[in-house]
Amino acid sequence: MLELQGTYTASPNKRLVILALPVQPVSGVWAADLAALSEVFETRRGCEVRFRSPFGWMEGVLKEKNALRDRQRSFEGYVWFRPSAPRDDTDDTLPPAAVTSA
Repeated sequence: MLELQGTYTASPNKRLVILALPVQPVSGVWAADLAALSEVFETRRGCEVRFRSPFGWMEGVLKEKNALRDRQRSFEGYVWFRPSAPRDDTDDTLPPAAVTSA
């Protein structure tokens, strides 16, 4: 699983699109993420990714897409919020319940 360093926002239908060749040159974290995705897709057709969104961690599967109409290469796929850890009902940080005698 590839962990992206940038913060990305998925569309309301949980679709994520990352343009591989944006109009403006990129640098920093986004450039590193694009380089990592390009490297992975040299040998694979799909890739599991994990990334931060403004609302929490998300993960999903991206595929490479080469659009014919606008000639822009992109990485696209559906993502979802990571499942939270299972709740532990035996949490010792809560005060014990009051014991009543009958």
